[in-house]
Amino acid sequence: MLKARTAEFRKDVVQVADNVYTFTGHSVQPVSMIVGDDGLVIVDTGIDTRSAEGVLAEMRKITALPVKAIVLTHGHGDHTGGVPVFAAEGSPDIWARGNFGDEGHAFKAAGLTITGKRGAWQGGFLLPPEKRINNGVARAYYPKRGGEVFDPQASFKPTHNLTEDRKTIEVAGLQLDLVSINGETKDALYVWYAGKRVLFTGDNFYKSWPNLYPIRGCAYRDVQAWADSVGRMLQENPDKLVPGHTRPVLEKALVTEMLTN
Repeated sequence: MLKARTAEFRKDVVQVADNVYTFTGHSVQPVSMIVGDDGLVIVDTGIDTRSAEGVLAEMRKITALPVKAIVLTHGHGDHTGGVPVFAAEGSPDIWARGNFGDEGHAFKAAGLTITGKRGAWQGGFLLPPEKRINNGVARAYYPKRGGEVFDPQASFKPTHNLTEDRKTIEVAGLQLDLVSINGETKDALYVWYAGKRVLFTGDNFYKSWPNLYPIRGCAYRDVQAWADSVGRMLQENPDKLVPGHTRPVLEKALVTEMLTN
């Protein structure tokens, strides 16, 4: 079953809509690009600069437009580690929740460091390659950057903070709704691109049972809030869905079925 699951993580460029592309298989989570009139919006950036450079090279086969904005769906390092690569393409706006990095900050404030080691145990990072198949929602990947695996890098900060429940931003001729939700993290948001009816869920949805409590440990994850967040995403009535891990879902009926389930 795990070997069959690996097909979810193959390296690929998935055209979600005529101006939306999702790049899978470069690290542990997909990176998405929305092409606007005069620039690009990047949704999440992968776990490290090495994988982000590979994604950017694929993007440049499609368009030479500059990066105008980066949206981070939450503060886990597997979604934020590639920010320096995309930010170097100009001076893009970097959007995130106002409490970005909430989970990691809570650990630091309490003086807890064991989660770094437990995160490596959970992800199997200490196993030799022949004993790792995949991580269920991600390919087997060995991070090369230092620091705690699930903490955002300290080398950058968001330039724009989402403090409202919902905010419409305009970038490169695109209108995107950023919506605050709690679930896998308390700093989560989803991105709703109404123009093409594409939903970017972050880690509040992927093709798996939700990670209600990770083996590495974390602060309490509110299960009811998580369920409510999926309900809110369903109410957008999306045609296409890009999850925080695993491949995009391109059939509207299947999007509705998965979120409903």
